[in-house]
Amino acid sequence: MMNIFLKNIKTLVFVTTLNLICLVALNAFAQDVTKGVVKDQFGKPIVGARIDAGNPKYPIISNAKGEFTLTDKDIDTVRISKSGYLPFKQAANTIKDYNALVLQTEQNFDGNILLPWNTTTTKKYYAGSINTITGNEMSRYHNLNNSNSLAGSMAGLITVQGSDEPGYDGSALYIRGTSTYNFSGISTYVDNVPLTFSQLDPLEIDQISILKDATANGTYGITGANKALIVTTKRGVAYQNKINFYSQFGFIKPNAPQNYLGAKDYMTLYNEAAVNDGLPIRFTPTQIAAYDDPNRNMDQYPDVDWYKELIKTEAVQQKYNLTFSGGSNAVRYFVLLGYAKQGGLFKYGDVPEKLYQFNSNNSFDRYNFRTNIDFAITPSLTASVDLGGRLENQKSPGAGSSGTNGIWLNLSRYPSGLFPMIYSNGNIGGNSQYARNPYGIITNTGYTNIATRNLLGTTRINQNFNKLVQGLSATAAFSYYNSYNNIEGRTMDFASYELQSNGSYQKFGNDVSLAVRGRTASQDRLNIFWGKVDYQRTFGTKHELNANVGFNQSVNTKSGDDYPYATQGFFGRVFYNYNKKYVAEFNAGYNGSENLPKGDRYGFFPSLALGWIVSNEDFMQNAKIDLFKLRASYGILGNTDFGIGGDARARYLYLSNYETGSSYVFGNTPASAAGRREGQLGNENITWETNKIANIGLDFEFFKHSIGGSIDVFQERRNDILAYPSSISSIGGFTTKPTNVGIMENKGIDWDIYYQRKIGDLSFAVHALGSFVKNKITNMEEQIQPYSYLYRTGNPLGTPFGLTSIGFFKDQNDINNSPRQNFSNVKPGDIKYKDENNDGVIDVYDQVSLGNPNLPQLYYGASLDVAYKGFDMKVLFQGAGSRTVSILYAGTSGFSGGNKPTDFVLNRWTPATTATATSPRLSLGDNANNYQSSSFWTRDGSYLRLKTVELGYSLPQSLVSKVKLANARFFVSSFNLYTWSDLPSNLDPEFIGAGLGSYPRTKSFNLGFNVEF
Repeated sequence: MMNIFLKNIKTLVFVTTLNLICLVALNAFAQDVTKGVVKDQFGKPIVGARIDAGNPKYPIISNAKGEFTLTDKDIDTVRISKSGYLPFKQAANTIKDYNALVLQTEQNFDGNILLPWNTTTTKKYYAGSINTITGNEMSRYHNLNNSNSLAGSMAGLITVQGSDEPGYDGSALYIRGTSTYNFSGISTYVDNVPLTFSQLDPLEIDQISILKDATANGTYGITGANKALIVTTKRGVAYQNKINFYSQFGFIKPNAPQNYLGAKDYMTLYNEAAVNDGLPIRFTPTQIAAYDDPNRNMDQYPDVDWYKELIKTEAVQQKYNLTFSGGSNAVRYFVLLGYAKQGGLFKYGDVPEKLYQFNSNNSFDRYNFRTNIDFAITPSLTASVDLGGRLENQKSPGAGSSGTNGIWLNLSRYPSGLFPMIYSNGNIGGNSQYARNPYGIITNTGYTNIATRNLLGTTRINQNFNKLVQGLSATAAFSYYNSYNNIEGRTMDFASYELQSNGSYQKFGNDVSLAVRGRTASQDRLNIFWGKVDYQRTFGTKHELNANVGFNQSVNTKSGDDYPYATQGFFGRVFYNYNKKYVAEFNAGYNGSENLPKGDRYGFFPSLALGWIVSNEDFMQNAKIDLFKLRASYGILGNTDFGIGGDARARYLYLSNYETGSSYVFGNTPASAAGRREGQLGNENITWETNKIANIGLDFEFFKHSIGGSIDVFQERRNDILAYPSSISSIGGFTTKPTNVGIMENKGIDWDIYYQRKIGDLSFAVHALGSFVKNKITNMEEQIQPYSYLYRTGNPLGTPFGLTSIGFFKDQNDINNSPRQNFSNVKPGDIKYKDENNDGVIDVYDQVSLGNPNLPQLYYGASLDVAYKGFDMKVLFQGAGSRTVSILYAGTSGFSGGNKPTDFVLNRWTPATTATATSPRLSLGDNANNYQSSSFWTRDGSYLRLKTVELGYSLPQSLVSKVKLANARFFVSSFNLYTWSDLPSNLDPEFIGAGLGSYPRTKSFNLGFNVEF
């Protein structure tokens, strides 16, 4: 019986196994397995292309031979994408041969550019002047502040970075220089909302465009004269579902400080300066000689290297991102989560942790989030809901709310030998002149935390009216932005001590216990509404027409202001393309501002652009010419952000006002009451600044797109700039608000040229871009001057003025036989100046122009991109020229102003160095004569900076496909690696004050990886 049972079991197992094998085989035969190959237009296989078809469990990526396999049964559409190629999309049932799928290489002029108000156009047929960069390109610079990533990357854009302090490290941006001597800041827009973009995560940015001419800025009208930078955030692409994880970790390192002199040299030179000023010496030979003994008493004979004692050699910087994107035709999404952190450079920030549980070192933390969702409600009605925001926390030592400049100032001023940082008994060193020991500020003044919360929400709807009128659609959008800023922290203070000759300590200041500082909060709100009607239609094969007309309104309510800032108006654009050869575009804005008087708030600002694609003409058909386009534009733009008197808006200048005056005494019991007096008389005729801009441009590509670029020349004339009238005498007993009398001109050239090749597995591209811009003040209502060379009019804005240095006074006889210099008591070794007007006196009437403005007239960038198999490299240089800087700062002014000398003064004037001295005699006082603005202190501010070096490696597809990844890339990079300039050692040419009263210039080193699922 048992044998029969076992036999039946074996039979059952055999039959079951056979059935399973058959089912698997049948299932395999039932699956539609499709194999294919992706190639470029030259027939070469493309590795790493992403194929989106059906609903595969894992990403489908082409291998080294361009091969891929589709296993999904139901496929409607095949989509193929890869960076550097035009996207491929085709219905599956129309593909006859999957082994012949071709991706066309994306050329520089094939892509779309994004214009204001959600308008898109093809770069090849655009007649205005715009430069773009993508968020993915910016992410390769690995900066936490986006404005710093644009340096040397966009033709026509000038960036100037000041401080490098975490959270305060943004760059000032200028598009084609400046054409007004009042507020000249550019406008920035994020998804059509006027907001800053610097703290967005670059991976949430799709494209950044700078609008350079009147056509590009035309629809902004009354707010367009200073030009604009617009940011468009990323959106999901249907059926291209992706998950990306990005990780970056690295260090920031401060540049070397000034070469400050040690205690012995300080004392020796201090005595020399005292003798020069006719004062007794301060330090005895015995005190100075004591520094030769390495075993000396460090409390009595300190030699403090303040930078070495208090500044770290590096601080940590890190950044992480996770993004999700994709969807279907019904719903598309893009989601980003990000975190970034940058540490500070101060040592001893952890000292308060032991007693008070807080770290006082400066730091910056940022959390980014974004969700952009698009819905297809009906086949003709779509809607979008966008929500993006940031949480930022900036911490710094002390009770201030403007960073740590005070600490850096003291580091650059405190002598090394007057007192130790900390005495052996624990007392903090100091004296009556230098009581704010930077160690004490870092460890014993508490901390300040600035928490900022930003939230932007946008709802947008689009209705397609194709069933009524082909090509007609309407869009409406509403955005709400809220920014909440909260400043809080802890306060405390410290006493400093100076060791006396009898062994006691003299105390300066008092110790104050830790307390909670008062909280300061502010909140800004911004409402934006805009809507438009679009008409896009192609007639036959030769006529293309795109037109829109719209309305926009912005209401910005700032904390502490009684009245909101508001603009509103209409805008319109008409674009016509005939036979892909001739294009014309008309833009206009009819806008108004609350900053102008009623009845005169609105203006009309038109612009016109024409383009000729010469390469599409029959007589230009040449295999070596891929594109040759001529374009020209002219238009008028306005500006009501006047920015005079230190106020970026200078509001309601058309109103007269009263202000607090002298007090009066009333009553039998005398009591004082504040009075009122007439203030400035209003300017009832005030109007906007008017900027007339002309632009001529050339776009070209030759030799199968190997060489290409754009060149633009432009000219601007800004009229009606506000200036205070000098023709109204103060004898009248009244003052007036400024009037529209100023005029400036601005002209120049910018270029963006590249050379690119692909040879087998090696591809490379060389890029050179830049601009040369020169402006001139034509009229700024100056006071009448006795000499023509004193006028700023006729010079570029920001031209430095000062005295002309002609050497040093050799001796008293030289002083007696020279024009009288009245700034201070002059002695041999002081700077000698030229008497420009030959009146025998050196004074303010001898000041002349001393060179070029500080803002570079020449600004350029050059980059090299190389890729070989899985390896890639990027190198970026950025430079500036035709600029003049003053080196009269704490590091060069000796003992003046309580500063400490650097090696700059080692070749100072003495009777023995009369013929070779390169700096004036030393003095303990401020020496008003030597530290005048003069040619002695001006230098050529040109520089070249190695901005970025990045090396990357992408794992081969044969490897990443095994772990079900689409791509995986590792990289190492550096930023601000090296700078060449002719300035004295360790002075940063971009910002002379770096490390001298503000955070030093830093370089960064990062490593990281990016994984796509």
